[in-house]
Amino acid sequence: MTDYPPTDREAFKQFEHDGFSRVAQRYDRAIAQVTSQVNETILDAVKTGYGTQLLDVACGTGWLSAAAVRRQAIVTGLDFVENMVFIARSRCPEAEFYTGDAENLPFESGRFEAIVCNLGILHFPDPEKAIAESWRVLKQGGRYAFTCWTPPTRNPFMKLVLGSVQTHGSINVDLPPGPPLFRFGDPAECETALRIGGFTSVSVTELPILWTFPTPEDVILTVVSSTARLGPMLAKQSEEQRKNIENAIIEGAKKYATDSGIEIPASVVLAVGSKA
Repeated sequence: MTDYPPTDREAFKQFEHDGFSRVAQRYDRAIAQVTSQVNETILDAVKTGYGTQLLDVACGTGWLSAAAVRRQAIVTGLDFVENMVFIARSRCPEAEFYTGDAENLPFESGRFEAIVCNLGILHFPDPEKAIAESWRVLKQGGRYAFTCWTPPTRNPFMKLVLGSVQTHGSINVDLPPGPPLFRFGDPAECETALRIGGFTSVSVTELPILWTFPTPEDVILTVVSSTARLGPMLAKQSEEQRKNIENAIIEGAKKYATDSGIEIPASVVLAVGSKA
C-alpha cells in the first residue's frame, strides 16, 4: 500500500460535511442520479435479495438504499450529513436512516449480511478505519462492496474537468487536504486495502457510467452547484483562470455532443470482499 501525505482529519471532515450540506438538493438531482447507474451491479455483488440485512454506508440521498428496498432487502442507511439523510428518508421511507460516522459505526458487531458504499470511500479521512468498521459490523459470510472513481487517464469526464483546471488554473488551492481522490481507482490499492481490512475472496472490476447534459454549459452548472469540492476549487481560481477553465470545459464537452445532448463517459472501480 502506498504511503500518502497526512490528512488534517477534522478539517477535511468538516469541509466535506459543510460542502454536502450546502449542495444536498442539487447533488440529489444531478450526481446521485448519475451514480445510481451502477446500483444494481453493486447490489448483485453483495447478493442482495429478499430479507437481506443490508447497510448502505455514506448513503447520501438514498438512491442505492431505495434500489435495495425494491429487492425486498431490510435496509439501514447512514450518512454524516443531516440534509442528505432527510432526503433519503423522504425517498425511501421503508428503510431506516441514521446520521453517523462511517469510521465509527453506531451498530453492534456482526449485525449486517451485506454492506455497500457507493462513492463514499473517497470522502472519508481514514478509509482504512471505515473499511475496518464495515468488517466489524458484517456477519461471518457477509459481503462488502465499495466503488470509487477511476483516474482521469481512464475517465473522460474527470479528464475534461480536472484537466481543464490543471491547464488553465491550479488544483492546489487553499482547501483542506484529504486522501488522494483517485487512490482507490487503482485496483491493486483496492485489493490491498480490503485484504488488510480482513476481507477475503476479493475482486475488483470497472463499471461504465455516462454523464448526460442538455447543453455543454450544463456541465459547468453541475460541477459548480452540486459538488462539495470541485465547485469550491473553481471558486478559488482567479477570475481569468475561472473563465478560461469554464470555457475549456464547455468546448471540451461539445466533442461529446449527440442527438440527445451531451454524453460524456466515465467509470468507477467496484471492489468486493467477503468476511470469512
